[in-house]
Amino acid sequence: MTALDFEPGHSLFAVFDGHGGAEVAKYCERYILSELRADKDFQIRNYEQALKNVFLRIDKKLLSD
Repeated sequence: MTALDFEPGHSLFAVFDGHGGAEVAKYCERYILSELRADKDFQIRNYEQALKNVFLRIDKKLLSD
């Protein structure tokens, strides 16, 4: 997945290897950008914590769906 100029001066590149299955990789690709933009740490430019938050949140969503 690529998101050029995801934020001014920042691009996002991700590889979802599908070790949880192809559907998990597709789910991550579909929702990671919106989850990141909505994350409070992302909004204050704490990108490292935002990525951790989002991956944990997506894991929880996958387990509940």
